Amino acid sequence: MAAVARSTELTPSFVAENISTRTSEDFRVFDQIVHTDTRYEVHSHAEHQLAWMREGTMRVEIGSMQWHLHAGHLVWIPSYTAHAMSVCAGRLVSAYVDPTIRPVGDRWDAPLVLGLDELPSQILLHLCDRTRAHDERSQCQRLLYRLLEVAPERTDVLALPRDRRAKAVAMALLEHPADSRTLDDWARSSETSTKTLARAFAADTGMTFARWRTHARVYAALDPLRAGESVDAVSRHVGYRTSTGFINAFTAIFGTTPARHTRHHTPRRP
Repeated sequence: MAAVARSTELTPSFVAENISTRTSEDFRVFDQIVHTDTRYEVHSHAEHQLAWMREGTMRVEIGSMQWHLHAGHLVWIPSYTAHAMSVCAGRLVSAYVDPTIRPVGDRWDAPLVLGLDELPSQILLHLCDRTRAHDERSQCQRLLYRLLEVAPERTDVLALPRDRRAKAVAMALLEHPADSRTLDDWARSSETSTKTLARAFAADTGMTFARWRTHARVYAALDPLRAGESVDAVSRHVGYRTSTGFINAFTAIFGTTPARHTRHHTPRRP
C-alpha cells in the first residue's frame, strides 16, 4: 500500500485579473507513472485537486460516493474534501491549485466528474513542464479555466454499490470483466439472495446488474483499444462472443463506434 499522495485540482472560471499575478507554485501539474496498483487512503489537503487517469483506471471514494473512472474523466475535488483513491497501474496526471483560485459557480462547491476532451488534456500535459515561462503558463491556465468552465459534467461514471456483498461482486467483475456468471450464480457464491444483490445495484448505481456489467465491460475495453489492440481481440477479452455484440454495446453507451471513439479520445504525445 502506497503512502498518501497529494491530490489534484483544477480551477476553471476564476478572476482572470488575478491569474497573471500567480506563480507556478499556485498551479502545479504532475504526470506520474504508476507502476503497480496503488491505494491512497482517506486524506484531504488545503489545495483543490484535479485528477486525470491518463492511462489505466482509478476508483475515487468520497463519503458514500464511489466512482470508477477512466481516461475520459477529469475529477474535481474541492480543498479539504476527504477522499481516497485506488489507482490501477498506468499514468496519473494531477494538478494542485491554490485554494483561493477556483471556478465561479455553485457546482464547484462539491466533487464532480467532468468530460475531458483533447484540448484541455493537452494543456494539462503542457503545464507539467514547470520550466515554461510565466506568461506562457498564465495564458495556458486561463484557456484551461475557460474550457473547464463549459465542460459538461459526466453522467457515465460507473458507481459502485455500497452493500459489501454487491461491492465484492462489482470489484470481481472490474478485475475480470469477461466473467459470465449470472446474478443467481453470484448470489449463491456470496451466500445471499439474488433480490438482495439486485436491489443493491439498483439503489447504489442506478443500474440493473446486467446494465452495470455491460458498462464495466465497455469501460474495460477503453485502454486496450487506445493501446492499439484490435476490436476483435478486445471484445473477447471483455466477455463478448462476437465483435458485433461488443460494437453494439459500445455504441449504445458512447454514441459512436469503438474505432471512432478511440481516434477522438486518444491524446497525442506532446
